[in-house]
Amino acid sequence: MKKTATLLAVLLAGCVEPPPLPPPPPTGQLYVALGTEPFWRLTMNSAEIVFTEANAPGVQIAQPTPPPVVGTAGETYRTPRINLNIVQGACSDGMSSRSYPDKVQVTVDGRTFQGCGGVPTGQP
Repeated sequence: MKKTATLLAVLLAGCVEPPPLPPPPPTGQLYVALGTEPFWRLTMNSAEIVFTEANAPGVQIAQPTPPPVVGTAGETYRTPRINLNIVQGACSDGMSSRSYPDKVQVTVDGRTFQGCGGVPTGQP
């Protein structure tokens, strides 16, 4: 009886599949996030995440792109200096009529920024 219950548990566990990890963007494909007040921009590909703040032109913070942590609402990328949290859901930057597929929260060196993101049109 105990063997049957163990076998049944193993078989049932095999039927439940965890959600697949999203593949990282190909090196040539960018994920772009941006925000206002203050103006900032983040780009990400499979090699690196780069954050730039408009009031500090020429200053970029770049970190290697880590594997994503997948949650029910989206993905999180954590590096020593940049944490990127992507939540799937329509987003407007509040200053234009553009709409984005994701809401984004970025923490850079302890400072938190809110914005929108997605893969730009025209990208493969």
